[in-house]
Amino acid sequence: MRKPLLLTSVPLLLLAGCGGGGGGMGPPPPPPPPGQVIATPGPPNVEPIVMDAGPANSINTGFVTVTICIPNSATCQTIDHIEVDTGSSGLRIIGSLLTINLPVETSAGGLPIAECLQFADGSSFGPVAVADMQLPTSGKTAAALSVQVIGASNYPTVPSDCPGKPENDVASFGANGILGVGPFLQDCGLACEQQVIPGSYYNCPTPSTCAAATATTAEQVSNPVSLFSADNNGVIVEMPDVASGGVATASGSLVFGIGTQSNNALGSATVLMASNVNGFIQATYNGTPNLNAALDSGSNATFFADSSIAICPSNASFFCPASTLNLTATLAGTTGSMLAADFTVVNAENALNANPSARALPGLAGPISNLSGSNTTLQFDLGMPFYFGRNVFTAIENQTTPGGMGPYYAY
Repeated sequence: MRKPLLLTSVPLLLLAGCGGGGGGMGPPPPPPPPGQVIATPGPPNVEPIVMDAGPANSINTGFVTVTICIPNSATCQTIDHIEVDTGSSGLRIIGSLLTINLPVETSAGGLPIAECLQFADGSSFGPVAVADMQLPTSGKTAAALSVQVIGASNYPTVPSDCPGKPENDVASFGANGILGVGPFLQDCGLACEQQVIPGSYYNCPTPSTCAAATATTAEQVSNPVSLFSADNNGVIVEMPDVASGGVATASGSLVFGIGTQSNNALGSATVLMASNVNGFIQATYNGTPNLNAALDSGSNATFFADSSIAICPSNASFFCPASTLNLTATLAGTTGSMLAADFTVVNAENALNANPSARALPGLAGPISNLSGSNTTLQFDLGMPFYFGRNVFTAIENQTTPGGMGPYYAY
């Protein structure tokens, strides 16, 4: 069963530093690429990404602005600080922010549809609605898009099989919504169409009596990029290099399409084909091979398992080594292509104490304990810090690109 790969932002307490150390060894990193070129926002295919504190004092979170409309109408609302996430599919808006009444998606039997979106540290519940979407800078549009309204006030009862900590408001979600531009067309695909999967989609006779149900791919929350009239086969997240001590704000670009315009060519990027079942590639780190891995802009840190690195005493979600670690993993695609992935790990507490205003911070990393080997379990998550100074491609499943048919990642 495919699940979104997002690890949502976790607030970091700014307390005194701690000790520890260790790390993994791997092949030497590839030579540095030619000077990075970040596409200029504007038509026909580039939206600006801003990285700042946002509405919930987030860190390493890239945001875009989205306009949503009641279908086939001029009744619209523009919402800023929507997180850009290559680890999930679909547009989701925090319900308390909506000032327009979007029509609810209904099943073939006429019942309203709702969804539980599961993250690594919780879940978000709300009805599925229908909206037309516009992206104000690039001009991209998607009509009759299925979107999730998270924490809608008229759906107050969260089903008991929607697990984990609720993330149904801006403060707990860390953004005003999320734009999932990951490698899949829908967030659950044929798995949710062919069988009932508890903790996923629901039919709701009343807002308080939602029951787990199947959902066709047409009814599911869908990747809006695939519905664009052009530049619809993937995206590039382009973020600048960031000083090691971090900065308060950073600006990048979200480029739509791969090989469709002069500003989105693959160039010398190496393609890592991903599984068409779960979207994973494989990582080898510290002698451990075959770790399920993803390049995930929706994670605010690099998450991996390494018991030799000290965990921060104030927040166990992050590492606090005694000194900065320069580490390497080896990534492999399903067709055998390989890339070295070099990354750093800083002492999160010390870094944020030294620069409390930093909201773009390279080297932020934390532990992940999902080493069970399940094909649905993310085990090595290269989050937003890995994107700094790189143009990272995400190709959508079943879409043709110059690098082959998606899904894949490339950089």
